[in-house]
Amino acid sequence: MRKILTIAFREYKAMVGTKAFLLSITMMPILMLGSLFVMNFLQNRAEIKTRKIAVLDHAGIFYGTLFEAAAKRNQKLDDQLARSKQLGNDPSKQPPPGMNLIRERYLLEQVTPLPNEPSQLAELCNKIRQQELYAIVEIPCGIADLIDAQPTKPKTASDELTKPTKDASPAVRFYSEESGLAESKSWIAGVINQKIREQRFEDLNIDPADVAKASVQIAVNGMGLASRNGNGSVVAAEKQTEPLQAIFVPLGVMILMFAVIFMAAQPMLESVMEEKSQRIAEVLLGSVNAFQLMTGKLLGTVSGSLTVFLIYSTGLLGMSYYNGSLDQLPLELAPWFLTFQILGVLFYASIFLAIGASVSQLKEAQALLLPVWLMMMSPMFAWLLLVRDPLGKTSTLVSFFPPATPTAMMLRMATGRSVPWWQPTVGALVLALCTLTVVFFAARIFRTGILWQGKTPKISEVLRWGLRG
Repeated sequence: MRKILTIAFREYKAMVGTKAFLLSITMMPILMLGSLFVMNFLQNRAEIKTRKIAVLDHAGIFYGTLFEAAAKRNQKLDDQLARSKQLGNDPSKQPPPGMNLIRERYLLEQVTPLPNEPSQLAELCNKIRQQELYAIVEIPCGIADLIDAQPTKPKTASDELTKPTKDASPAVRFYSEESGLAESKSWIAGVINQKIREQRFEDLNIDPADVAKASVQIAVNGMGLASRNGNGSVVAAEKQTEPLQAIFVPLGVMILMFAVIFMAAQPMLESVMEEKSQRIAEVLLGSVNAFQLMTGKLLGTVSGSLTVFLIYSTGLLGMSYYNGSLDQLPLELAPWFLTFQILGVLFYASIFLAIGASVSQLKEAQALLLPVWLMMMSPMFAWLLLVRDPLGKTSTLVSFFPPATPTAMMLRMATGRSVPWWQPTVGALVLALCTLTVVFFAARIFRTGILWQGKTPKISEVLRWGLRG
C-alpha cells in the first residue's frame, strides 16, 4: 500500500503541478462555453449598418407604409445611440443586452416597376453584386387581394425569371446576398403583414383597437410542486426557472462531467506512453509489480479529477453567489456527481492506460482513441432530446449505456424532473461492474504491453492480451 500511495502521489503531482494543467483548467470552459459569451459580447458591440433597399411596389400601396416605418425605426436607432452616448460606459445604466437592440438603418428607394420587363430586376440584382444596393423587395399586384390563385393583373418582372409552381400564390420576394438570415426581411414581412391586417379590419368594419383589446394574452407561469416540510406544514410552490435556464443548466452539468473525466483520463495516456518510450517503466517494474503501478496511477488520476471538480465547483459557486443565482444550481446532485465522476474517471482512465501501454507513439494511438472519444461524447449528440424528455424510454436507455452513464444520467437528473431513485442507483451499479471489468482487462493489457517493444501490436493481439493475459 505504501508503494501504491507513493505512485499515486507522484501521478497526482505530475498532473496538477504543471503549467499545462493551469492552462487546461482555464481553456476548457472557454472552449466549451466561450462561444456564448463571445456572441453576446460581439452582438452588443456590433457596428450600426446602413441598408439601402430598393422597393418594386407593383401593388402601389405598400411603399408609403414601408417608408414611414423605416423613418420611425431610424429615429428610434438615433435615440438609442444618443442615450448610449449620454450614459457613457456605465453598465448599470445601459439597456440590457439582447437581440431587441436596433443595429440596422434602412434607406428605402422607390423604383417604378416596368411591367413585362425582366431586365429591370436583373439590373437591380447587378447593383447588389456591386454593393450599391443591399436588397430588393418586389411586391406583386395581387398581394393585397388575399386570394390563393394567381392574380389576373399584369405579371411582375420576376415572373418572367422564375418558374411557376403548382400552388403559386402572391408572395413578396426579397432578393439579397444574405436573404436567408437578413434581419431586414423579417422587418419587411412584419410591416407588410400589419398593413394587410389593418386592411382586413377596415374591409370588415372592425375597429383595430377592439381587436387589440380582445387579443390580450394571459400569461401562464410554470410553477414547481408544493411539498411538506419536516413539521408537516405545506411549502408553497416556487416559480420554475426560465426556459433557457431549464435547457442550459443541465447542459452545463453534462459539460462539467465531460470536462472532469476528459482532463483526468487524457493525461494517463501521455504518462504511460512517456514511461514506455523512455524505458522508465522497466525501472519502475523492478521495484513494484504491474498491479501496484497501475493501481497507483488510477488513484492519482482520481485525486486529480477531484481537484478539477473542486476548482470548477468553487468558481461556479462564486459566480452564482455574485450574480444572485445560487438557488438555480442543483446542489443536491453533488453526491451523485462525485459518484459518477469517480466511476467514469476509473472507466476511461483504464482504457486510456491500456491504449498507452499498447503503442509507442501518439499517432499509433489515434485509431484506437477515436471510438473511445465517440463513446465519451455520445450523450452530447442527443442532449436536447434528453433535456426535453428526461423520463422517456430513449433517455433512460442512453443513461444505462455504461460509457454514456456519467454524463447522460447527470444531465437527466439536472433537469429537475423526478427521475426514479432506482435509475441512478442501478446506473451506478452497472457502471461500477463495467468499470471493474474494464480495469481487469486493462490490467492484463498493461502488464503485457508496458514491456512490449518493436512492432506495434495489432488490435487483435491487444484483445488477446486482455482475454488471455
